[in-house]
Amino acid sequence: MKKIFLARHGQTDANNTYTFQGHIDNHLNSNGLLQAQKLAGYFTDLNLPKIYTSDLIRTVETAKPTAEVHDSEIVKVPALKEISFGDWEGLTYEQIKAKWPKDIETFFKKPAEVKISGGESFSDVQNRAWEAFKKIVQEYDDESDIFIVSHGGTVRTILCAIMNLDLNEMWKISIDNAGISCILQLEKRCWIKNINDTNFLK
Repeated sequence: MKKIFLARHGQTDANNTYTFQGHIDNHLNSNGLLQAQKLAGYFTDLNLPKIYTSDLIRTVETAKPTAEVHDSEIVKVPALKEISFGDWEGLTYEQIKAKWPKDIETFFKKPAEVKISGGESFSDVQNRAWEAFKKIVQEYDDESDIFIVSHGGTVRTILCAIMNLDLNEMWKISIDNAGISCILQLEKRCWIKNINDTNFLK
């Protein structure tokens, strides 16, 4: 049985200030780096020849301590990156609300129905991320452990695809910084063991 561990990156300063970072290439802050170190302890007993991340530095920095423990290759997969927030990138929630009040309301109430000004829709994100996820998983046999580090919105779209859940329900899934979701797969059938495990951070 394959075990696929899907994690969100550690904390950045933008996460602390509710700034929409999207494709902005922010580094982890000090707490995020500590979360990444604790994440390495979570995977002590697993065999991880490769770790997959998006091509944004915050996912690579999150994976790095685990990669050092396992002597893993970090493979950057651009399709796993966060949603492009377009004109919203680098702005706080309050700044976006002041300029795009209807769009930001729809973003949280019916996220599947929003295409952000100059950016992507969550359907765009799900299409690219789900294909990347399936391609990665297909490379391994049925007794493998797989570790993927991505982003909050992207992780939610993948979980929605696995559960056949409408993207308008995606905000009902809590995904914290460094939170780990575990997906099991056997003979191309997937099911979810747990979502957003953060107990190891305490």
